[in-house]
Amino acid sequence: MRLLFDIDDGESKRKRKSPDGIATNDLVFSACVGTNDNLFPQILHLFVPRGSTVADVTYGRGVFWKSVPRSHYRLLATDLEQGVDARALPYGDGEIDCVVFDPPYMHTPGGSAHVGHQNYEGYYRNNIAQSDKKYHEAVLDLYFGAAVEARRVLRHEGIYIVKCMDEVCANQQRLTHVEIINDLAAKGFVAEDIFVLVRNGRPGVSRVVRQVHARKNHSYFIVFRKSSGKSRWKGVKHPDSENVTLPQVSPSPSPRRSRRSS
Repeated sequence: MRLLFDIDDGESKRKRKSPDGIATNDLVFSACVGTNDNLFPQILHLFVPRGSTVADVTYGRGVFWKSVPRSHYRLLATDLEQGVDARALPYGDGEIDCVVFDPPYMHTPGGSAHVGHQNYEGYYRNNIAQSDKKYHEAVLDLYFGAAVEARRVLRHEGIYIVKCMDEVCANQQRLTHVEIINDLAAKGFVAEDIFVLVRNGRPGVSRVVRQVHARKNHSYFIVFRKSSGKSRWKGVKHPDSENVTLPQVSPSPSPRRSRRSS
């Protein structure tokens, strides 16, 4: 069989198109070491346009917003302590651009296992706040119920930012972030991004006879979009995006490459 090849003399080669944009390493990373108030502004920058109406339904002391200029968003701050339950919001259908939800995300088994974390029982009290479930299932019930209400008040293509943390319950590993993503997918939310936030420093000393599971020292921000799933996320452009200076967080260190040749 005779094979024929085209000879390229170089004249027919097209010039390589120059990449658009400006070369930079000042990016938002999916995993970092830092605090909520460092990472939260970066999430807003990626997903919530300036001037948006944002309902933080678990506002608390407003830690998320410490590094966010108040003029950038119309913030509606409510909390359970003010008598506003995230599952019964005082807003009309489809009038909110973004909802932020950061509830107590683990139950308290007793002892010092969850010292330093907000606990479900301390705020919502099992079997009282519209839930007949207990322990981890009660925590999930809170997330699932709040998602229904968030979807009601969000406009089409609105953004839902959820903070959560995995936990071990009754010696069983519960991947809370996976359970939330799966449930919200069935409720009409598309998971657009996930951020892993690693705590600064090492967790406190714990007295255990034998360690069974890894100690949790990271949490998640999950960004959902209210959508039928037929559209794609195209990002946002802020009016002065090229002049924005975001709070700095440390990207999680990458594993070192082996010096041995492959």
